[in-house]
Amino acid sequence: MSTPGGGRLRALREQAGKTQLWVELEAELGTGYLQRVESGRVAQPSRATLERILNALDARYSERRDVMETFGYTVTATPPDAADATWAREVSARELHEVAFPAFVLDCTHRLIAWNAPFLHLLGDQASAASLRRMQTESFLASWFEPGSPFGSMVAEPEVLLPALIRALRYERQLFHNEPWYAELLDNFKRDLPLFRHYWETVEYETPPASAARAVVPVRLIVPGVGRLEFRLSSEHFTRDARFRLVYYFPANPATMQHCAAWAAGDG
Repeated sequence: MSTPGGGRLRALREQAGKTQLWVELEAELGTGYLQRVESGRVAQPSRATLERILNALDARYSERRDVMETFGYTVTATPPDAADATWAREVSARELHEVAFPAFVLDCTHRLIAWNAPFLHLLGDQASAASLRRMQTESFLASWFEPGSPFGSMVAEPEVLLPALIRALRYERQLFHNEPWYAELLDNFKRDLPLFRHYWETVEYETPPASAARAVVPVRLIVPGVGRLEFRLSSEHFTRDARFRLVYYFPANPATMQHCAAWAAGDG
């Protein structure tokens, strides 16, 4: 009888389109060993053995965490490296291209990983190589809390948007709140960004909402050369690697819809 861990491992292997024999050869296991794990005859493979199997299956962070925790092993989350970021750009490219409004990918340290053409239109003349490079190497989130930054200078109602971003962050941090690097990240925001610290302290003791409800976060911007645009922010983690998430700016009124449609038409 299969164990929960064995069943999860089998599902992951079948999803990858690999045979038991292929994985055994790739992971340098004895013939028939993976079949015994998947069937439950080996109820507790060693951590090192599981890691070799997961490496053979090219499992991503969320898949690894799921399998390892099912077998009783903890998984430490680390910030994505350059190879992880390349993977995230590749798997999100089609979806970003097909979205006719601003959308982009962030990693769990709030660095900008990938974006679409409407996102660049939203930035307009501020979409310089230096601005984008800073969001990629430092923090996209910080841009909202710096009045002189590309996004900070466009915020129409900071008293509405900025605490809403903090509330969304409180939800997002649940995945990584036990990791020292994530606590350090938040501490740096509080130290270096007075507006972040102010709004963090404002909402810190609020009762958490009953649902994530991230799609209700209002984003009202004064875009140079365009005027006031209104969006609703929605954020969804990647299925295979929750260290990355797709962020969508859904147009929230007819004028914004028209501008997004014009951008899409101009990009062909």
